[in-house]
Parts: sequence; C-alpha cells; structure tokens
Amino acid sequence: MSNENKIEIEKEIEIEMEKENEKTIEIEKEGSGEESKGEEENEKKTEKEKEGEEKKKGPTKEQLEQIKKKVQEREAANEPKFIKGVDFSSFDIEDYIEGYQGHTRMDRLLFIAQRSEIHQQKALKMFIEEVKKTRNIQKYRKIVEKYSDVLQDEKGLDQKWIDKTLKDSASTYDVLETNLKKAKENVNQEGIRDGNLQLGHFYFGKGDLKSALKYYSRAKESTNDPVEIVNCCLSAIKTAMEGKSYSHISSYLNAAQKKSEDLELETNGILRTINGFLSITSREFKTAAHQFINAPGKKVFEYPEIFTSLDIGIYGGFLSLATFNRSELKRNILDNEYFKNYLELVPEMRDIIYNFYESKYADFVEGLEKIKPQLLLDQYLSSHVERLYTRIREKAIIQYFSPYLTLDMKKMAKDFGTTLELIEIELSNLIAEDKLAGKIDQKNKILYGTRINKRSQTFQEVLSFGKDYRRKTRALLLRANLIQNKMTVKRPRKKVMMGGENMNFMNMQLLNLMRGFN
Repeated sequence: MSNENKIEIEKEIEIEMEKENEKTIEIEKEGSGEESKGEEENEKKTEKEKEGEEKKKGPTKEQLEQIKKKVQEREAANEPKFIKGVDFSSFDIEDYIEGYQGHTRMDRLLFIAQRSEIHQQKALKMFIEEVKKTRNIQKYRKIVEKYSDVLQDEKGLDQKWIDKTLKDSASTYDVLETNLKKAKENVNQEGIRDGNLQLGHFYFGKGDLKSALKYYSRAKESTNDPVEIVNCCLSAIKTAMEGKSYSHISSYLNAAQKKSEDLELETNGILRTINGFLSITSREFKTAAHQFINAPGKKVFEYPEIFTSLDIGIYGGFLSLATFNRSELKRNILDNEYFKNYLELVPEMRDIIYNFYESKYADFVEGLEKIKPQLLLDQYLSSHVERLYTRIREKAIIQYFSPYLTLDMKKMAKDFGTTLELIEIELSNLIAEDKLAGKIDQKNKILYGTRINKRSQTFQEVLSFGKDYRRKTRALLLRANLIQNKMTVKRPRKKVMMGGENMNFMNMQLLNLMRGFN
C-alpha cells in the first residue's frame, strides 16, 4: 500500500474518531489503476490488478490498530496534566460549583477533573449528572469511554438514556423546524426570531456549536428590538465561549454593547464582565481588572450560565492586586463602594488586599497561598496564576523594602514565608532587572539600599532638556532660513540619477546657508 493511501486512511479515521468515537471504522477507497502503455506495462498488468483489489479491500486490522494507536498517542500528548506540588485537599468542589448553571458548570467540572487528581473521580461523576440534563450525547459518550478506568463504579454507557435522548431530540427538532417554517410562510418576524432562537438553543444543547451560532445570528438579524438583539448576542457569546472562539465573542460583544446603552445597568454590567474574561485570554490583565471592578452597579448581579457574583470579586481583586500600584489600589478597590459589595462575598480576597495595603506581609502571604488552589482550578486564571503571583510578590518585596536603607534578609524571608536562599534569588533578580535599587551583602545576608542623588539627577535632567531645546530651535531657524531663500527639498517619486556637478552645487548652496546662519 502506497504512502498516499496510508495518509488518506489515517485522516478518515481521525475524523470519524473525533465526531462519533466509533469503535469500528469502515474505510472505502477506490482502487485506481493506470492504463497500460507499451509492452512493459502489459507484462505487469496482473500485478497492478492485484494491487487494485487490495486497495478496494481497505487496510488490514493490523494497519487499523497501528493507526488508532498513533491517534491515541497524539491525543495523550495533548491531554491536560495534573497540577503537581499543590495541596488541593482544602478545595470544596461542591461549594465552588454551586452557583454555576448549564454548560459553564460542566466545563468547570471537567477542568477540575483534568487538573486535580484527588478530585477527578468526584468531578467526573458530577459532570455525568449534568451532561445527562442536556442532549449532548457525543460529549457524554466521549467522557465515559475516556475515563472508564476512573469511573469504576459506573456501569458504562447508559444506553437507555442515549436512545431516549435521540428519540426526544428527533421529535423536538421536527416541532421546531415546523414552527419556523410556518412563521416564514406567514412572514411573522417575531415567530421567525423565536424559531431561530429555539433552534439555536436546541443545537447548543446537543453540542453542535457551529449550527447554534448560525441560528443565533439569524435570530439577531430578524429583530430590531435592542433587548432581543442583546439576548441573541448573549446566547451567541455563551456558545462561542464554549468553543473558545474568541473572535466570535468579540464580534457579538461589540454588537451587544452598541444596543445596550439604553438598557438596564445590570445588562451593561454583564457585558463588561464578559469583556473582562476576553481581556484575560489576551493577557491584558490591567484592562480586565478595570472591566471587573467597573461592572458592578448598585445591585449585586450575576449571570450563572457564564459567571457568578463571587467571580467578579475574585477576578477583580486578584487582577487589581497584580496590576495596580498602591494609589490605584486604594482609589479603585478600597474606596469603590459598589465593588466592595462583591469583595465582601469573598472575604479571603478582601483580607489579602487589605493586608497588602496595610503592609501586613506575613498575613498577606499566608492568605495568598490559601487561595492559590482555587485560582489554579479556575479555567480562565489557571494558566496565568504563576505569572501573576510572581508579579504580586515582586510588588510586595519592593514595597516592603522601600522605607529602609539596610534590611536583614533573614527577617524578610520569615515575613514572606520562604527560605533565605529563595528570598536572596528573588532580590537578585529584582536588582538585575533594575526593579529594586540595592546591593546584597552575601556574607552577612543584609540588603543595602542605594539612594539616588536627587540634586544631581535634577541637574542632569535640566542639562538634557537644555540640549534638546537648543537642537529643536536650531532646526526651526534653519527651516525658516531655507524657506526665506525659496529652497525646498522634496522626496522624488522615482529614483532620479543626478550628475555629480548638480549634486555638488546643491550641497554647496546648503553649506553656504548654514555658514551664514552660524
């Protein structure tokens, strides 16, 4: 069998495994033979016919097994890994997941199962309970088969539920399609919008995100009512977030925000919060922090199909701590009466921010470590936690040292809950990156601050300003002198070759002008 045939067979098998995860795969390939030309081809005719018959039969079982094994190895390489070195025993999965609904609830449970080994079995069982409330047979089958060794207490696939769901889905689709057809025949715009919206919900429940987005888009185009347009956009945003299609999220978010100016403050708050999630994915953490802390109104709100009110407090507080300076933290967080309502729902984050601002570093570091497991199991923050934690620690170290000229590094290590060796490494990195002005006495383990001579610094800044001002003034006077003598230099559209005499003449004219100016 040729290499081209093997590649085509492998592609077909991968597509079938991704769509239905079928246990048996039938691959049909048409054998192709070339017409014989010449005496040599006639002699090999029988051999080519045999090869054609082999191609028609398809790959052998051994070849199929090898291809399946390669696909499984590729999937295993991309499989999310458990987070090591973190104690997740204090994490309460039931309390954490309580406020979420729908697909977001399932996604968060599955994320926890893929990241925390001690919570995997419980998270998967809760996921199966949730997925059975939907029509998503494909996802149910995929997870049950994939984690069959973890779900030992389960009896395997619930075929009765699958058959019942397939039957209900077929009848529901017929009803929805009939209703939409009647609305189109009667030119009922409201009925057309509702029909498209319901079909979007139907496909979203099945896990067919592409079809769901298509019907949500049609529903949005079928109405001019701002409230209905925003509702259609929110449904499309949920679908796009499920599929991690960030371009669609941005597009529908912009469309919703254009129509939300005259709507309730809660709707605008929901859109700002979703914008915050989008900013996190693009690593615009400070922008995301502003979106979360400016989303709240006078009344506490949430959108449980995407986020809870606790999320606003956690995301807003944590990102602000990582990106705001001390004055911004006080103005935007501590003095923000509306955001305080959400921060009070998460007392751990509230205490961390207050301890940081009041320079209670031991309590601050302890609280930060306690909340870390929850942040690592959050599907939006998990990949950014270590980077943001490093940034927060750097800010805390710089703030800790700012009042001192000399500092005992042993005391500093104790306050930050780390070893002397690790705090020395952190300080060395900060000094090397010019984030901290100081020197380390490695023998006595003392950090010495280097103070900048402000008088000398001011004098140098004035000299630099004077030189810059002189250069700009000379340039302006030279330009005025050129204009007065009716000389202009224009960039030619095409490259023009000039003789040496002409070029020398122009250079001499410019030189004479400059000498006269001087």
